[in-house]
Amino acid sequence: MEFGPYFWMYNPVNVTDENEFNEVLNALLGRLINFAALGDSRRKFAAGNATAEKSQQTMYALVQCTPDLTQQQCSDCLNQAIKLIPTCCSKRQGGRVVSPSCHFRYEKDPFYDLASTSPLPP
Repeated sequence: MEFGPYFWMYNPVNVTDENEFNEVLNALLGRLINFAALGDSRRKFAAGNATAEKSQQTMYALVQCTPDLTQQQCSDCLNQAIKLIPTCCSKRQGGRVVSPSCHFRYEKDPFYDLASTSPLPP
């Protein structure tokens, strides 16, 4: 597994309720990481969305690992990437971290084809 070199990008617009946004985003990314890491050697990918209860704002995210990674390596790589959120993307409506072995992206607005993604298990 290679984590570096990596880069990040972010949406320049700030969120209105940072605490609620972070809570929903962290839960969503956690579910997606678990699902992607369980993928076989052909597909270590997951995409999904979650809606914040108070603001009713929906967040969209995807995570992906290269197919050569084990379940543990995929999980480790993505968890290492999301630990960069406070540095790269704090308070932002969207962000991404891209490394050689994994990447994630999240946004307030849809950025992938919702119809082509499988629903996550509850």
